[in-house]
Parts: sequence; structure tokens; C-alpha cells
Amino acid sequence: MLAEEHPDGVIVLTPVAATAETACAVLAAGYPVMIEKPPGRCRSEIQRIMEASRQSRCPVMCAFNRRYSPFLMRAREILSGECGELPEHLRCAFCRFERLEHEFFTTAIHGIDAMRHLSGGRYAEVDFHYQEPRRERPVRNVLLYSRFDNGASGVIDFLPSTGAAVERYTIHTRHWMIEVHTVIPGGGGDVPGKITVYRDGRPLRVETPETAGFRMDTLYLAGYYPEIETFVRNLRCGFPAQSDLELSLDSVEIADALRRGDAKWRREAQEG
Repeated sequence: MLAEEHPDGVIVLTPVAATAETACAVLAAGYPVMIEKPPGRCRSEIQRIMEASRQSRCPVMCAFNRRYSPFLMRAREILSGECGELPEHLRCAFCRFERLEHEFFTTAIHGIDAMRHLSGGRYAEVDFHYQEPRRERPVRNVLLYSRFDNGASGVIDFLPSTGAAVERYTIHTRHWMIEVHTVIPGGGGDVPGKITVYRDGRPLRVETPETAGFRMDTLYLAGYYPEIETFVRNLRCGFPAQSDLELSLDSVEIADALRRGDAKWRREAQEG
């Protein structure tokens, strides 16, 4: 198909076990690629894709759709503009209902990557704490306590089997707090979503999709349409200089450490 149709770009939506091999083959054929998250199961798979991108001179974009969530994009806009203060602490409540599958870490990676994205820094270290609630099948709650290289701290609560399917992010600065109720794939319990802004100890305002000018479509609000729009725009206008895969390395490594049940992740150990 690639040889006959010569597309402008290719979206690779495969199970994670096939992503690296498929993406490398498409890049070797000479086509820009957008790949589904996670872009690989480990550091070495991502490095393979990065090398294939360098050799073919074809760019790669990774579909971490929270980076393109209208709610999180708006939160970053408030933080960098109206607020003008650096994040000091962030929290993510990543809750699902009866997600008992063993490979839940491939979904949990969204929260890990979104926290990096919101922090404005890179992960320096992460401590993992595990809880095994009683269920008919094994399930694991995970609490991540993280420190970023810009001084911010973060906590993520991964609860795959609880009473609500929601994903909420809170950003704290000295004078501001921005609380985001996102829309997740399938909608979730916070549809249509909202952003609550606090300043100097008091509520300032609540932004809804209607007041923020967002389209009332769950696939748009969850970031799926915006990430594809971004890929098409990049094909037309050029890709960012910084590698999308380089930004994804920490997220993949931390999610892999979670899968293994590690107690700690440190950047120094990975780069050493």
C-alpha cells in the first residue's frame, strides 16, 4: 500500500509489542509516522525507533493524547500566562472502574506523561508504593511520589478498580491552584469536564467547555481529534525540533518500572 499510494504520513496503531518493528519499517520506507502510545515497551525499543527516524530523516510523533487535551492545554495556558508562577506541586487522580487487566500499565502511562507535561520539567526520581485490594482477580493500586528536575513535586494515585472512572489533575503554585476535571476515553464520570481556578485562597472562576469555546464532542475533549489535527499540521508546516520520542523516554521507563513492581526509579541510574 505504501509503495502504491505514497501517503504524506502514516499513523501506526498497533499493540505495543508490534509498535517498534512496524514503526521502523514505515520509517525505513521513507514516511513520517505518528505512533500510538506507549511508543515502546522499554528504552531500547524507543531508541530503535529514534535511530530509524535519524537514518530515514523522517520525523516521529507519539500519540499521548493528554498532551493535546483541550483542558490540559488550557491549564498550561493559564499557568504560563495569567498565573505566571512555576508549579511547586502537582497531583493526578487516575481512577478507573473494574480495570482488572494485567497490562493496565499501558493505560497508566498517560498519567505519568501528563504530569511530566504539566510540570514543565523532567522526572528526576520516583518512589512507588503498592496496595493490593481484595478482588476476585489480582489488582494493584499504585501511588507514585515524584520529584522533577525543576524542583516541583508530584503524586499520582493509580486506582484501576474503584467507584468512578475519572482523571483529575491539580497544579499548585504559591498563589494559584488550577484543578482540572478531564474527559477520558469513553467519557468517564466528569463529562463534559471543567477547570476550577483559585487565587490567593479563594475561588476565582470555573471554566466549562462552553465558556472556553471547546467543541462538545468526547473524542475532541479527550484529545484524540486534536492530536491527529496536530500530526496533519506538522506534515504541512514542519515538525518541532525536539524529538517527540525523547520526551517519551521517561514515561515509558517509569511505566515499565511500575509493571515490574519496582520500588524506585532514578534518572541517574537510567542515564548511567
